[in-house]
Amino acid sequence: MRFTTQTVLITATVATTMATGQPALALTADEKREQSRLVAAERATLFRKKADVMATYSNKCEAAFAAGDPMPERDIRITDPVGIDEDLMAMSSEEISEQFGIASDATREARRAMNDCIQKYRKKGNDGS
Repeated sequence: MRFTTQTVLITATVATTMATGQPALALTADEKREQSRLVAAERATLFRKKADVMATYSNKCEAAFAAGDPMPERDIRITDPVGIDEDLMAMSSEEISEQFGIASDATREARRAMNDCIQKYRKKGNDGS
């Protein structure tokens, strides 16, 4: 029986991996699902934080505009490490997906409010620069 070069290389790689005592780096279906769930939870957490930061800036911007002050510095970066919110850890993938949708909508709304305030300053001719 003849083997193709590709078959021989794959067999050699598997044999070498097993000989070195390393697991075969393949995840089980359950591990893949859990990893996917955790990534989704982390993304939902990030979008929640983005919405919060943008809403905070928008509120600060609106207050400054109402007071006639210059536009506050646009610092909407998330500098703290993003983990996973505790409430998301106990949720299923479907529930996390729903929360991601809610967070995404909140982020979109906060971005719109922030941009509206910035436009007010631009129209007024006082964009803080």
